[in-house]
Amino acid sequence: MIKRILLPALALCMAVTAAADDNEATAAYMAGRTAYEAGDYRDAAGKFEDAELLGDSTAVKANSVLAQISAWRMCGLLYREFEAIEKLLTSYPEYADFVALVQREYAIGEAYYQGRRDPSFWSLRWIPWLVDDDKSIEVFEKALSRAPFAENAPGARLRLAYLFDQKGELQKSLEQLRLIIRDFPDSPECKYAYLALGTGLYQLSQRGDGDGRYNQEAMDAFKTFQEKYPDASENDWVKRHLMLGRDIQAARLLSMAKYYAENGRKAAAERYLAQVLQEYPDTLSADASEALLVKLDRTFVPEEFRPDPASRLPRIVAYPLPQEAEKLLIAPGEGSGKFLLPVFDLSGQLKSNMNEASKEDAR
Repeated sequence: MIKRILLPALALCMAVTAAADDNEATAAYMAGRTAYEAGDYRDAAGKFEDAELLGDSTAVKANSVLAQISAWRMCGLLYREFEAIEKLLTSYPEYADFVALVQREYAIGEAYYQGRRDPSFWSLRWIPWLVDDDKSIEVFEKALSRAPFAENAPGARLRLAYLFDQKGELQKSLEQLRLIIRDFPDSPECKYAYLALGTGLYQLSQRGDGDGRYNQEAMDAFKTFQEKYPDASENDWVKRHLMLGRDIQAARLLSMAKYYAENGRKAAAERYLAQVLQEYPDTLSADASEALLVKLDRTFVPEEFRPDPASRLPRIVAYPLPQEAEKLLIAPGEGSGKFLLPVFDLSGQLKSNMNEASKEDAR
């Protein structure tokens, strides 16, 4: 009997409380609408946050977060807008326009990448150097986690590769480039991903590449670039780096041959030296390999002809200086407190006036 009385009473109390909470939330929401229409967007955003906290039903909370997104956007506080978008997508996905909101996240990341920053203090937002840190990496990574194959994804990954490289996180940068090549082979960004990947791996191979993996992957990237973009203007640069990569490969084989030769393993050393001469005859290590092989194997007869190594210097295109379309204008010097008159021509009345002014200055 007691349970029959208490359970309906408890349910009635919960309903009254929920209604009261939604009423307070509605009042806070309407206050936010009033502030929004008056142009006080930051105050409106605060009121909408209160409505979210006070609201009991999911619909009230979700609508409050939607209003927060709009208010923070009108304020120009991109990171607060991003946080509100993430809150809606995470907590109330059924009320979210997923495509539009993720597109907005990509746009926010691009704005940060282009140099946009939020003020550190709202009351001091007029001071240009009091700004928060760059949030582009965080925003781009979150947008990519939600829509990794969106139209904006290859551009975002290319920007992430650059940002990671600037932070010294080269492995993360290279991983973004590999993802562009794998997932977006026909995108415009793929061309630059090949170039950046090959360059980054080439730089790594110069610092120390025990098994030659970095250099080999760099050469593969450059060769694929040549095959995929035969008419690209960067092919001269790519060709030169392929040649430098071959130098690295040959130098690595030569160093191993020297190691085995110093340790009495003559046969292993000869194999590496022969590989240099057969596969990399045009590299800088070819002469030294041939000399060492002659020293180890007296029966070895060097070839009569081997191509000379090509120039390792980049090709510089010289352009003539353009011809002047018109005569140069000569500005008169200051003197006698006269104003500097504009010079329209070297001949005519102005020129004679300038000569007279110069004579007066000389006196």
